Amino acid sequence: MVSLYAEKMLNIISNDSLEEKLVCMFKKYGVNAYTIVQARGAGSSGDVSYMSGFDANIVVKVILPESKMQVILESIERKIKKGYHLTVYITDIEVITPEKFEKIAR
Repeated sequence: MVSLYAEKMLNIISNDSLEEKLVCMFKKYGVNAYTIVQARGAGSSGDVSYMSGFDANIVVKVILPESKMQVILESIERKIKKGYHLTVYITDIEVITPEKFEKIAR
C-alpha cells in the first residue's frame, strides 16, 4: 500500500494582471513550485472569459505544509486590504512525495 502524507493546497483566483505580483510573493517566501491556469466563470465581478479580449482570471495552486501557510496568507491578506481582488481557499490534500513540498517552502 502506498503511504499518503497530509499537505495543504492553497488556491488563489485572481486577475491575470496580478500573476507577476503573486509569483514575486512566492519567491520572496521560498516557494518555487506552483501551477497557474487560466480560468473563466462568473461571480461577484460578473462573467469572466479569457476569450473576451480583457484581462482574464487565473487560478494559482500551491502545495505547502500547513506550517508554511501562515506567512503566505498574511501576505495575501495585505494585498486584499490594499484593494486587490483575490479569492483564496485552502484544501486538505494527501500526497505520496511529501519531501518535494517540504523543500520548496522555507
